[in-house]
Amino acid sequence: MFVAGGAAGAVARTATAPLDRIKLLFQVQAVPSAGTSATAYTGVGQAARKILAEEGLRAFWKGNALNIIRIFPYSAAQLSSNDQYKRLLADEHGELSVPRRLLSGACAGMTATALTHPLDTMRLRLALPNHGYRGMADGFLTVLRTEGVLALYKGLVPTLVGIAPYAALNFASYDLLKRYVYNAGDKKQHPGTNLLMGGAAGTIAATVCYPLDTIRRRMQMKGTMYSGQLDAFATIWRSEGLRGFYRGWAANSLKVIPQNAIRFVSYEALKGLLGIQKAKTDT
Repeated sequence: MFVAGGAAGAVARTATAPLDRIKLLFQVQAVPSAGTSATAYTGVGQAARKILAEEGLRAFWKGNALNIIRIFPYSAAQLSSNDQYKRLLADEHGELSVPRRLLSGACAGMTATALTHPLDTMRLRLALPNHGYRGMADGFLTVLRTEGVLALYKGLVPTLVGIAPYAALNFASYDLLKRYVYNAGDKKQHPGTNLLMGGAAGTIAATVCYPLDTIRRRMQMKGTMYSGQLDAFATIWRSEGLRGFYRGWAANSLKVIPQNAIRFVSYEALKGLLGIQKAKTDT
């Protein structure tokens, strides 16, 4: 399950890397250390054209190698641990209530996040236009030398707070949608239908939890101007309003739909190819 989950995450993230980079730039452009003006990127199309003109096609995959290194263990830990948590929390008949599905997803998300947060911090730094690092290894060494090891864990608390409801909603929504669709008629699962349900589940979860993701990204920035999560929330609300929390939401939604769909369907397909015996509660 671990290998299947990691491979599924790598495939999905690489396919949607351009949209992920655009989303990150929207989220952090208002921070002085980002190296851009607060209005440098005004729309998904405009951002894509600007990146292509100024940095070239390969720039859409800036930091993707690090992203794959991060996403493989992250996706592997999240998907496989979700199945394990569900098996653990299921009743004697292999059934799960909605609260237990939500709890399984939340625990899976926090488990994976705690393991890979330093890689996520460095991925964000490398995605910026003028990051000043020669690569992943130089980035880690520079941060450790100039800012200390704790800098790699900046934003961990809001990340855990944000990932718990996101993962809970994502996994539970997907499972419940599948249960509703396939219990209503034909029991044979179709990859195309599962893709649609994966996209829907990801969109629901991402929209509800997006403000926390924006706060997390801001706090991971070098020279961040916030003293904590509450200060970040108050400052963004005061200076940018509600829209400040949803910068990059459109790009994120365009990314989440295919990424989440591909990840779930790839995971299920890879488990089948690897001959992994599926439990009643498994995704």
